Amino acid sequence: MTSVTGEQFVLTHQGPSGLFTATITQVGAALRTFSLGEIDLVEPYSDEVKAPLCAGQVMAPWVNRLDHGQWKHNGKVLQNPITIVEQDNANHGLMLDYIYDLVSQTESSVTLAGLISPTAGYPFEVLTHVTYSLSDFGLEVTHRAVNRSLEAAPYATGAHPYFTFSAVDSADLILTSDAATLTLVNDRQIPVAEAATAGSDFDLRDGVRIGDRHIDEDLTGLPRDEQGLAHTYLRASDGRGLDVWQDATFKHVVIFTPKYFPTVLGGETSVAAIEPSTSAPNAFNSGRDLLWLEPGVEFLGRWGVAVTR
Repeated sequence: MTSVTGEQFVLTHQGPSGLFTATITQVGAALRTFSLGEIDLVEPYSDEVKAPLCAGQVMAPWVNRLDHGQWKHNGKVLQNPITIVEQDNANHGLMLDYIYDLVSQTESSVTLAGLISPTAGYPFEVLTHVTYSLSDFGLEVTHRAVNRSLEAAPYATGAHPYFTFSAVDSADLILTSDAATLTLVNDRQIPVAEAATAGSDFDLRDGVRIGDRHIDEDLTGLPRDEQGLAHTYLRASDGRGLDVWQDATFKHVVIFTPKYFPTVLGGETSVAAIEPSTSAPNAFNSGRDLLWLEPGVEFLGRWGVAVTR
């Protein structure tokens, strides 16, 4: 490896709207940079630091919190490493620090492979692939997973990009989602119930300025267009911005709007993590939208980012 985040895979595509550029890291298969010309579309970070706040990384074989790092399989409680000590939770799966293997690369796309090997807390072997591809419209990300175990394996995946639109002050960006359902959590961010977003503080249909609100919520009940895609928007007041879309395999989206994301210049800024996720948090215990991959069966899901003008 050449840096803390491993080898850097740089992608470019010249489209009608300008030059798209993205950098994918070997460690965590993370989207470290993504830009259109001089406009940053994700908040970039140095390749010499560990991904701040899990920026851009792939989550698997679970997303978000796993209660006490535990779940039960065949009557036995299985324990995974605790990664958020103050919450006593295991967060975002087992692949954040994984050194992925390069499968193929072109000027505008790269495919990386990561093998989830059996552990005491996850006794399954699952081979995963992630492909990042630039096009005239922006970025498309394809996730694949094949269960190489002898029994069905529980599985969820997702992505953790922090979006911005550097042509304007990031705090002024407007976040919009038509999600109908909010996951209610306890003080350790473990789901306890669901509620309608309509009329609540998390009704995002009319948009909220990210500088005005701290949001850290799992949303579902996502309306779909005729292609089966759900959309979350992050836009400037003039309509320029991003359409983060996800296919029907990604049934949830986590919205996280910290004001303290570290910048490459040493300061802090507001950003919006828009995290396409296939399941709810703690799905290994609740079963909520959890996938069970039969031996040899492949999962395939897509999400992406289009630039709006």
